[in-house]
Amino acid sequence: MFKRKKKPGGYRFQNMATPAAKWRGYQNTIRIHDERRQALRRMPWYFVVLLVSAALIQGGFYVLDHRMAAAPKAPASLYPPDVEPLDREGIRKILTPDRFLNMAEKNIEIRTGGTHYQIYTSIDPDLQNAIIRSLDTRHANRIGIVAIEADTGRVLALVSHNDDDPDQNACLAADLPAASLFKIVTAAAAMEAGGFEHQSRMAFNGGKFTLYRRQLTDQENRYTNYSNLKAAFAESINPVFGKLGKNELGKDILTDYGLAYYFNQGIDFDLPVDQSTLKISDTPYNWAEIASGFNRTTTISPLHAALIAASVVNGGRIMEPSIVDVAARENRTVYRRRPAMAARTVEPGTLEGLDTLMNATITRGTARSLFAGSSRDPVLSKLRMGGKTGALNNNARQIRYDWFTGYALDPEGSGKIAIGVIVAHKEYIGKRAATYFRQAVAAYFRDRLSQTENMQRTDNIAGENNKKPA
Repeated sequence: MFKRKKKPGGYRFQNMATPAAKWRGYQNTIRIHDERRQALRRMPWYFVVLLVSAALIQGGFYVLDHRMAAAPKAPASLYPPDVEPLDREGIRKILTPDRFLNMAEKNIEIRTGGTHYQIYTSIDPDLQNAIIRSLDTRHANRIGIVAIEADTGRVLALVSHNDDDPDQNACLAADLPAASLFKIVTAAAAMEAGGFEHQSRMAFNGGKFTLYRRQLTDQENRYTNYSNLKAAFAESINPVFGKLGKNELGKDILTDYGLAYYFNQGIDFDLPVDQSTLKISDTPYNWAEIASGFNRTTTISPLHAALIAASVVNGGRIMEPSIVDVAARENRTVYRRRPAMAARTVEPGTLEGLDTLMNATITRGTARSLFAGSSRDPVLSKLRMGGKTGALNNNARQIRYDWFTGYALDPEGSGKIAIGVIVAHKEYIGKRAATYFRQAVAAYFRDRLSQTENMQRTDNIAGENNKKPA
């Protein structure tokens, strides 16, 4: 024990320990000195272990670096560049439209200006080749068939036949009259701007497929026929739509809705595509001609027709179409597609009415005979479909223009597709445009529905197994 004793200038400790305590202290001192001597003897060995450990660590890093340098590198295409050097305009400059004429493969390679490009397209080869095999070219002067994903605008099929100009892609040409396809625009304007509903009562005199000035008056007599908007659309009754154009909508509304549906506007696409035209004069009878499609001045391309049909099941949105998903230069990504909306057409309430009208075209209208038996078809019976026909002769009455544009969707969610078809029949009517649509829809959904059913079956089995007691 220690006792603190006062000393001038501070304190000092005076040792007051017993002999036993002195002996323990002596033993501790000896033990500490012994441990120090042993530590000093072991220090050279500590130094050797340290050097060996450092050498092993350094060697490990060297081996790792050597192996990483010798290992094969991942393809550069897996790493997109910080800045994509090509925009859509650049894509258009390197693409050659002839390479996309009935292409059987999904992806292609293009060499231009000493540069090698790999083009990865949105084409569905199974659908594309099924359509190509189905072509009836013997009775057709021209055929153009475009299929797109309704909610993205990605082109799934682009099939063309043109006797007059084999190098022209009939899918992208807008030099043929739109005919009654424009009734889609007129119906949308009538419901949204004119306040009409699909069950609104309509009156007309004379034949369904003529358009005389006397048929455009509101006079009713014992010869007057009655319909509603749904039946007039499904049966493509010209006088009803002529009266809507002349007496209800007029030039300004028809022009506005034509612009909303992308007429008189350039379509931003990866390949050159003609602009669809809409010309409306100040003459009221011309408004009737335009509204009913009973004219040869309103023109449209099959691609544009498909986009219009797609908007009905895409919330009224017309998407910018595309056929290139990715482009690479020397295995390096230089372009990647970005979805973009080109236009918005009408409000959701109007879309419900359009869907009703277009579905009626298939079930009870001008295309009903071409869709006979769909309710019993293992694929078509499970889909919601709608469309619009259009037919008009050329001036010489040697060619019969036959249009169909429509959509098909699986309520269970396996996909939405929109298709625009033009067939210019020769002397004899061959395969109809609506038939091409029907066959393409069946080909597209056949495998998709099977996959969906298999997944649902698997989920049901898993659910039942989970319910069983352990």
